[in-house]
Amino acid sequence: MRTTIDVPDSLLRRAKTTAAKRNTTFRALMLDALERRLEESPKDFVLADASVGSVQSPADAVSASAINAGIDANRETSIRP
Repeated sequence: MRTTIDVPDSLLRRAKTTAAKRNTTFRALMLDALERRLEESPKDFVLADASVGSVQSPADAVSASAINAGIDANRETSIRP
């Protein structure tokens, strides 16, 4: 199957140069690279730390369960007539 993709000029030059050095075709190099990338296991997602301020010690840290409990408590008091 044929398809068209846009490749930055610098990357295309590098790929063609690499293919020539490896005595292979551009097509073979691209297929190999795509196969290898698709075979890789996905990397675990890591949420970036977006904390505000600083925590002096682990004892000062607030757990997610404590935050959720506070939200639930506030929600319950604001819903009651």
